[in-house]
Amino acid sequence: MTIEQWTIERILSWTQGHFEKVRPDSPRLDAELLLAFVLKCPRLDLYLRADQPLNEDERSAYRELIQQRAAGCPIAYLTGEKDFWSLTLEVSKATLIPRPDTETLVETAVEHILKWQEDHPGQTCQIAELGTGTAAIPLALCADLQNLNIISVDCSADALTVAARNLERYQSLLTPRNNSLELQESDFFSAISPAANLDFIISNPPYIPTDNIPGLQIDVCEYEPHTALDGGADGLLFYRYLFKTAPQLLKNSGELLLEIGFDQQTKITSLQSEFQGWAPAEFVPDLQGHIRVCTLQLL
Repeated sequence: MTIEQWTIERILSWTQGHFEKVRPDSPRLDAELLLAFVLKCPRLDLYLRADQPLNEDERSAYRELIQQRAAGCPIAYLTGEKDFWSLTLEVSKATLIPRPDTETLVETAVEHILKWQEDHPGQTCQIAELGTGTAAIPLALCADLQNLNIISVDCSADALTVAARNLERYQSLLTPRNNSLELQESDFFSAISPAANLDFIISNPPYIPTDNIPGLQIDVCEYEPHTALDGGADGLLFYRYLFKTAPQLLKNSGELLLEIGFDQQTKITSLQSEFQGWAPAEFVPDLQGHIRVCTLQLL
């Protein structure tokens, strides 16, 4: 095949076939996302410009991305962004890549906060988030809700740098909607005073048992930050901390909304029984029917 024959259509077909051998999950989508990134165009334009040949620089850049993707590097780290909720967020290797599973936590939080706002008309809802990463969860909440005051913490300064850039990108979701979002570097919730008097604590904490991390797919175990994955020996380190600490930070009848692993419902139920002051946990499934969210309320 001559250089002139490497059109968008043909190079996508070749890349799809290559990815089917080494990255079979979404070969066509991966090929399109990477080529749209190289060409700086929407994916739809790839079809509108199907007969357009790539120049040498474009082929070289695309070839490099193909090699990295074939080795296991996630698409989001190669393009530097990931769609989540109604947002397009910057990501880096310092942050966990936002996942569709976490949208179940956002949906649940929106429902609970709207109910709270019905019972507290005109009041600002006080929220804290543990482990913000890209700030995906608080920004998604600000996209759907008003009158929120959110403090989001993370132990990683590098992750918070990414979160701050996402916050800057979506300033329109804040002041015009009477929302505020503060980012803080913090070991757990050490930077938050009990005087915060929170209505909600929301978190997608690390919940993979330490010994299970090496067995995860290459995209995750070799590329995503282990500090955002490692939930301790039993995967429950952060839940144990939150069940113990949240009552000191929440108002009476405050709520704790958590993402959990698809197989952790029994363990979470057993763990909760060790801590007084909580109503029985309720669980919410994701779109695949897996239990994904745990909600608790102080008695």
